[in-house]
Amino acid sequence: MSPPRPRGCTRGPRGRPGRGRGGQRRRALPFARDDRAVSTTLAYVLSLGIASLLISGLMFAGSGFVESEREQVIRSELVVVGQTLVADVEGADRLASTIDGTVSVRSSLPRRVGSSAYTITLTDQGGGVTEVTMTAASVDISVALRLVTNTPVAEGTVEGGELVIVYDAADSPPALEVQRA
Repeated sequence: MSPPRPRGCTRGPRGRPGRGRGGQRRRALPFARDDRAVSTTLAYVLSLGIASLLISGLMFAGSGFVESEREQVIRSELVVVGQTLVADVEGADRLASTIDGTVSVRSSLPRRVGSSAYTITLTDQGGGVTEVTMTAASVDISVALRLVTNTPVAEGTVEGGELVIVYDAADSPPALEVQRA
């Protein structure tokens, strides 16, 4: 006599596989359970597909983040460069008010901010106030700063880089002028 079989065993009373309870043979569907070669290949293809989707989704989402960060970096650098120029012009203004002659102050600014060239526009607002507008060339970003001087500032536009702030009391009318070095 054979030992008792655990519950759920698929062997029939004669020990042959394929018979369930009651001795009835189960019907096999063609290709229904034959997954020997499919499982590895299918898992590999599905893994590659899911990984590709995830990577492309991350790249798409990350590109917008990188672009906004780049714009923020350019804006911040324009503010810092503009503040440096304003401080240099204010220093030239203090020298011009104490010296009756020629003043020349060198302003060493970077040629590019965030891999973008930029321009500096000086616009007289009246009452000794000048607006300094820094505009990046590759992206549509502008930063405006306020400059207050006792000496008038000549209006104009220059590209970023090495600049010279010049004042000559003999000019008519005398004014601080920002020029390329």
